[in-house]
Amino acid sequence: MDHDTRDKIESRDAPHEDDNRIQEGDAGKARLHLRLFRLAIRIIFSLVFRVKVVGLANVPQTPVVACANHLGWTDPFLILLFLPIEPRIYILGEREVKQISGFRTIMINWMQVMVALDRDKPREALRIMQGVLERGGSLLLFPEGHLGKSEGDLLELQHGAAHLSVTSGVPLLPVGLTGTSLLWVGRRLVVRIGKPIDPSLFEGETRERVRSITGRLDSNLRALLPGDRQRGGVRLLRKWLTDLF
Repeated sequence: MDHDTRDKIESRDAPHEDDNRIQEGDAGKARLHLRLFRLAIRIIFSLVFRVKVVGLANVPQTPVVACANHLGWTDPFLILLFLPIEPRIYILGEREVKQISGFRTIMINWMQVMVALDRDKPREALRIMQGVLERGGSLLLFPEGHLGKSEGDLLELQHGAAHLSVTSGVPLLPVGLTGTSLLWVGRRLVVRIGKPIDPSLFEGETRERVRSITGRLDSNLRALLPGDRQRGGVRLLRKWLTDLF
């Protein structure tokens, strides 16, 4: 094997240093620069969109695995900006999603907010997520695994969130998002937060518990997705905002 071939293989198999930059120490602590950044972006969101949050009282003060439906780029921002700032929330996402643009890569690395998922090495992401929960942080997962097809609907859920909940003992927090598939100035975005799903309440072997929890998560999420209707009128900057990030 020549040197160039060996170097390419080693580069492919080597860990990506920037992929999983997660805050060391207390993962639940939101440092000052992130608090200021969150405040600034939240103000911008509130000026551009009409954001409504329902069910904040359901968010515990301890770590959770937040599980939301996924319709567009604003989904993780809504949860990071409008749920309590602590315990701090980290996002599981495909590595390729992070690398869509240089701006996105720089922002995610600076915020140290993303657990990058490599489909060929899922155990690495699982190890990092469990470490985040053990150090007091929360996680955000999109259990559909793909962008949803329409408002008020839900794709079949994958079992990863339930499995993580069972192995860690951390509850799932269902979050329903509507209005985020198509965006324009003044668009009404609604965040509905359900009650936590405690994995200790489900009995049986691990596989049975995982399936039961996934079923409960599915039904709870669907109850949070009424498919809000939008009034007609001018939809200013619709294409630009929808494809912005």
